[in-house]
Order: sequence, then structure tokens, then C-alpha cells
Amino acid sequence: MKLKTTLIALFSCALLFSQNFAEVQLPTPDKLSPLFIGPLVKSTIHYGVTPPNYNGKVIIFNHGYIDLNQGQFLFDNSFYQDTYNEGYQAIFVATTRGKGIWINGELLAEAIDIVTQKYNVAQVYLVGHSNGGKASEAAMFQFGKKDKVTRAFALGTPFWGTYLADISQMPWLNWAWRLTGLNEGARTSTTYYCRDVVRPILDNHPDNEPGKFVVLGASGFYKGSTIAAPAFLLTGGILLPVQGANDGVAPYNSTLRPGAEYVFSKNDSRAIFDHLDVGLGQFSWPYVKSYIENKNHKSIVSNINEKHPTRIESNYYIIHSENEYDKINLDKGSKFAVAEILHEDSEAIFNSIDKNGKKVIHKNYHTQNHKTVIPFSEDQVSLKSNSKFVAFIKQDNGIRMSLERISNKNNTILKVDIYSNQKDIQPIKNTEVRAILTKTSEIDGTPTQNESKVVLFKRNGSSFYYDTKNLEHGVYSAFINSENNTAFRRSIISGFVVGDIQEAFALNSNNGSLKPIKESIRIIPNSVKNNAVLSINTELASKHIKATIYDITGRSVKTISLDTADNAYDISEHVQSLIPGIYLLNVNHQSTIKFVKE
Repeated sequence: MKLKTTLIALFSCALLFSQNFAEVQLPTPDKLSPLFIGPLVKSTIHYGVTPPNYNGKVIIFNHGYIDLNQGQFLFDNSFYQDTYNEGYQAIFVATTRGKGIWINGELLAEAIDIVTQKYNVAQVYLVGHSNGGKASEAAMFQFGKKDKVTRAFALGTPFWGTYLADISQMPWLNWAWRLTGLNEGARTSTTYYCRDVVRPILDNHPDNEPGKFVVLGASGFYKGSTIAAPAFLLTGGILLPVQGANDGVAPYNSTLRPGAEYVFSKNDSRAIFDHLDVGLGQFSWPYVKSYIENKNHKSIVSNINEKHPTRIESNYYIIHSENEYDKINLDKGSKFAVAEILHEDSEAIFNSIDKNGKKVIHKNYHTQNHKTVIPFSEDQVSLKSNSKFVAFIKQDNGIRMSLERISNKNNTILKVDIYSNQKDIQPIKNTEVRAILTKTSEIDGTPTQNESKVVLFKRNGSSFYYDTKNLEHGVYSAFINSENNTAFRRSIISGFVVGDIQEAFALNSNNGSLKPIKESIRIIPNSVKNNAVLSINTELASKHIKATIYDITGRSVKTISLDTADNAYDISEHVQSLIPGIYLLNVNHQSTIKFVKE
């Protein structure tokens, strides 16, 4: 299949109306122009033509992203043609771009009401690709439409989230999520939000009927027959191995909705295709059709007992292109490291400079699309590029860091363990574990201001702990780093939820709008060269001001003491000596802001 390029063109269509949807009548599949572009801003219902051999069955397709929904009936996708040929009424519903499972689910529920009334049918079939499958379960159970759905098909739906979304919640790494073309909607697709919020609510919902779901989970991130989207190269190759077999966006075990029918097993030879392919009719329609036409059809896949990991493990640390203080350092006793790099520019160029300022020549340098792999045998190397990048520095020498979440009704405790099979390295002694925590949303998914804070884990026995009980309720991303002087360093990106989930949804006090920004503490300018002013427009607990500057791993690099009582302080002399990069500044343990040193 050839790559299709969307060109802007006008197509005559009948626009109907509803409260939240534009309604568009499509022509027959053979008359649908590949240049068609419908509404890309407003939530839309695209009505397929009723086939002459209409069998009375209606199928609603939903992608979950407003401007990708049209891929369900355009660009070499056979769903519209296949359903039309075989007598099914096809409807293509576009909800929102990036508002998440709850808003999209409510909109899909409204669309189900509109469609069942329009076609005078009691029930419809749902086919949801990617986040469309999550919108389907929300519409059915949280918003009361389960009795209007005969069966729901989930194509590559990350019911348990994806590590790619976890990465996106790091403010300095959200460009990596944009490479997928999805841009928004990651907040409610993180592994921790799905684990801690979505699954407990929907799997325990009194209206939950898991047997209505049929799941198609793919395993071939490396084998795409459509667009060679960078996401399917970089996520499968670097970000998702921690979650096992995957299609480039959705790990296979994440697609397993508890109690559903599973069409494919992990690494099934019938499903070695990527996240785009699983959403195409030519790959998935035969399986969808077999379940629709045979109510008693059962999957040949049985006894799947995929356990969702409660522990995350890392043998790497992370460096970022904007931080000149980040170096590639070999662990104590290690002679070899591999940098697996994601970069914004698909054809980025990399140079390595050793500690003596000399260029390092790499013999096994491999670049493909937005991914580059470089081996290193030198210590204290600076990695330079003409593109933004994030590098995962892996050293397979037996040193591991793990993260576990211990929860009870009142609070969540994060537990970190360090392991080593090297006798001359004591992983606990002289090790510091710290984290950058950023509140990204309320529990119901409403986005919040991205204010970060630096926290230290306390050692107790052979483990390190952080108790979240003093944090305000909400959803947090966590960039966790352990460091043992010059012996090793490890990183983990994850997150967690603080607060009572049921109570948060019962109150439903948020209306989806952001609170106004109140810049009480800031650095002017935010991008600092040599001169900077610390502006404080709030009442502090103490007139004595202590400001601590941290690098992006949470390491303290400078402490500033200010004794005057003004609202503005010249801190130029304190920031001039900083190495260029991203920093956090905390004032009197009350507020933390991010700034960039150029």
C-alpha cells in the first residue's frame, strides 16, 4: 500500500445538526474522494450511505481522536467498502482531540442515542480503534448505554495504558508524544491512570458486561504495511519493551480487557502488524464480521492470564538534549554502554565529545527514522545533536532499579529497590533516590498547572520509600533517579494517583476548564542567559528567602540565601555559572518553578 498525502479540498456534503455534533452525509464508498476533508474541529458523525442490501445492523466506528477518525473510511481503509458491500449501515463518529476517556465516552454515548433514533434500531455494534475502545467502555458503563450495544470491538486499545503516554507527561519530553501524531489525550492513557483510576471504576462498575467486548491486540510494531509512522519504530524499539510485545503504541497485555473475548494471542502469527494496521478493515473486518454473524462465536484463544506488572524495572538512565550537564558515564567496572536515542528530527546528526574535548568516532552507529543507537566504550562523553533528543543509556551489568507502588485506602507509598550482582558495588550504601513530581491533572482527568516539586526518598532497611500522604489529591507524573556517587545512576519514568477515586467522580466538581494562571513566583526572563531576576509576588512563611536550584534529575546544584524583603531579587551572579540546561528553582519549600539556562 502506498503512502497517502492529505490535500486540502472541498467536498459537497449535507450538514445536519445536533447539540454537540456536526452531522455529515458521505457518498457511496466508490464515490468518496481520497481528498475528502470533513470537519476537523467539531465533533462529527459521518453517515455512510445505507446499502441497497441493508441487513438492519448498524456499526458505529470510533477512533477516539477527532481528526484521525476519518482514517476509518479513507486512505486505503476498507471498513466502509466492506460493510457497505455486505449490507451493514456504517457510521463514523469523531469525538474530541485529546479530552480523554470520560469526555469522549460521554460524547459517544450521545452519538449512540442519535444513531439509534435515526435508524430506528434498539442496538448498534461499536468498533473502536485505539482510544476509541476506551471511549466505548465509558459510553456503555459510565454513561449508561450498554443496553444499546450488542457488542463492542476494541482494535489495539490500551485498556491498561501505554508507557509512551507516561513519557509524554514529562514536560520536557512531550515532543516525543507529538511524533505519534496524537499530540493530546495522553493524561488518561498513562499506565498509572488506567491502573489506578480507569480499571477500578469500569471493571467494578455495576453495569459492567465484559463479555460484550471482543479484543484484537496486535504484536508487530516493526511490521507496518501503511504509513511508516515514527511512533511504531521508536516506541516498539525503545519505550515499550518494558511492557512486552506491542504494536508500537499499545502493548499486547494492555489490550486485554478483563473478561473480554480475545481474538489473538500474544505474538500471534495472524496479528504481526502495527497499530495502524489493526485499525484497517482489510486486517480486522473478517474477525469483526465473524463475531457479528455468529452470536455464539467464541475465540480460539483461551486461558490468557496476562499479569499486569506491579513493579517497574530499569537498567538505564536518561539524558536530555537541552542539558549540557548530562554526560554519558560508565558504571563502576563497566566497559560498555549503549545509547538508544529518540530524536525530534527524523534525520538527526550526532557528535560525541570525550572528556578531553576530542571527537569520538563510533564504528557501529545505527540511525533509522527518529531512532538512533550508538555504542560507547568511553567515559564522561557529551552527546551533541542538531535535534531535540532523549537518550536511554543502558548498561547490562546487573545493576537494576525497581519501583513498586504500595497503596492502602488512605495513601500511596512509592518503594524503590536497587540490585547489583557485582560484589564490589554495594547498591544501597551512599545511594540517593530522588524524584521530580508534577501534578498533571485532577483525578477525573481535568488538566492542571504543571507545578513540579523535588522530593527525596527515605531509606528504611534495604529499600527507599516516599509517602505521598502530604500531596494534594490528583494525578502525578514522577521522574525518579537513583545515584551512587560515580558508581552508577538509574532512572524511571512513572506516576501515581493520590486521593479517593470514587469520591472524586461522585463530586464531579470540575468543568474541564483550567484555573487561571497565578504567577506568584517566577524568574525573569524564563530563558536565562547571564542576567535574571527572581520575582516574588506572594506572602512567604519567612522573610528570609532560601532558594535551591536543582537539575532536572532532582540533584541540588546551588543554594541561594536572600535576606532583604523586596519583591524582586537580582540573582544573575548565581545563574551565570550554571551549565546550559533545564533547572528547577524552589523558594522556601513553598513553590517550585522551571527555567532554562541558555
